[in-house]
Amino acid sequence: MTVSPSYKTYHTGPVTDKEPVLVHDLPQDRIISALVTLASELYMVRDRVKVLEAELEKHNVLPPDAVESHEDTDEQAADRVADAQAFADRFWLQLTMSDEPVSDIDPLIKKYIED
Repeated sequence: MTVSPSYKTYHTGPVTDKEPVLVHDLPQDRIISALVTLASELYMVRDRVKVLEAELEKHNVLPPDAVESHEDTDEQAADRVADAQAFADRFWLQLTMSDEPVSDIDPLIKKYIED
């Protein structure tokens, strides 16, 4: 893969202007491939959790259907809702972020980092 000189998919110094477009040079097929890879990894984790639950039930560590029949306390339910919302916020933030810099770096820094 050739990275164009004007759009880099990696950082080479501090952001002193707009935030970089990190995936500009990546073909859409590669982005889809990355998503499929993440989805397959997630499936493997889900499968292993099911196996662990089955083993815990088999060895009488958990009663059958303990996970499915689990009832949170009010505090646990509130914590789970807050955690799910925080996760969703982090996800959507990445898609809706401004391209304005997230930090305020003095533009004079360029005289120290330019060749």
